[in-house]
Amino acid sequence: MDLGPHHLRMIEAIAATGSISKAAARLGLTQPAVSTMLRRVEGHLGVQLFVRSPEGVTPTPVGAEVATRARAALAGIDDLNAALAHRISEPAAIPLLRIGVQACPALTLLGDHLGSLSPESRLHLRVDPGGGRIPALLGSGTLDIGLFQEPVDHPPRPRDGLERLVLVECEPALVGMSSSSPLAAGPTVDLADLADHDWIDDPLDDGPWPAYLRGVCAEAGFRPRVRYWATDWQISASLIRSGRAVGIYQPTAAPRAGVAFRRITGDPLGQRVVLMWRPGAERAAERLRGVFDEVYLDLVRAQPAYGDWWDGHPEAHPALPVPAGPAAGAGTGAGAGPGERGGSRNPREGG
Repeated sequence: MDLGPHHLRMIEAIAATGSISKAAARLGLTQPAVSTMLRRVEGHLGVQLFVRSPEGVTPTPVGAEVATRARAALAGIDDLNAALAHRISEPAAIPLLRIGVQACPALTLLGDHLGSLSPESRLHLRVDPGGGRIPALLGSGTLDIGLFQEPVDHPPRPRDGLERLVLVECEPALVGMSSSSPLAAGPTVDLADLADHDWIDDPLDDGPWPAYLRGVCAEAGFRPRVRYWATDWQISASLIRSGRAVGIYQPTAAPRAGVAFRRITGDPLGQRVVLMWRPGAERAAERLRGVFDEVYLDLVRAQPAYGDWWDGHPEAHPALPVPAGPAAGAGTGAGAGPGERGGSRNPREGG
């Protein structure tokens, strides 16, 4: 038995409502029908997806993973159905330009320029907390252009018919901590020194970053002790400011009051910034690249620590020039970090 969209919608509905009866009502089915479908899926997979109790149902760790991936797959299916319905009902209508962007600091500035990418098209914009879904949606034809990040050691998966351009070969990840933390006293922090701290993470990042982060930490002799999960950068910053947690930030993220950003000794964590597009979207992709270059370099200039690193590592950004002039604005030690991306993705957001 292969899992189809109806199975995925059932799993997503149960996870979202925490109740089989509520999921049944949402799906327009009976409760016994949903219970039977769930048993068959669990039997087929050989794992339990949900734990039943008098209070309702809660996903097991495997169930939470399946539900997350089900949401991603259903989003692609729904997007495709909407695009097809649009073309069938209005075959001569204005063409669509569908762009997927991973939440990042540059996104808050890109918004002002999106209308210039393809003025003759109607824009659809999708923002994801992680970069895992965007290449798949490009490959399926659901998106025309994608801008996302991936770990520096992540082997790119070939995508037939898609063009790929690495805009930044390596962004060094920074760690965010309370300004009152003893670790904030120096210009850099050893990764191993974070072993005894609580971490904050993004529960919705389904890309390669979480596994990459844990693998690098394992090489440093520990596993991140994640005690907090949040997709909202304001909540993440509050937890970090209070000293309850540390988090990973992008180097282009804006400074936060009470939060110190530091480079990690040796720069063990890094990610690439990638632009991909489908045939027919070349002109819009080239325009997006031009806007991104300008916006990104402004963010580099605004973070002295990243600007210094940028100037000293031209191999990390062969596609972008070294920003001219001194960096503007005041930072806190190592600039802002990968924790905040534009406005989502927990500490790796931006804003």
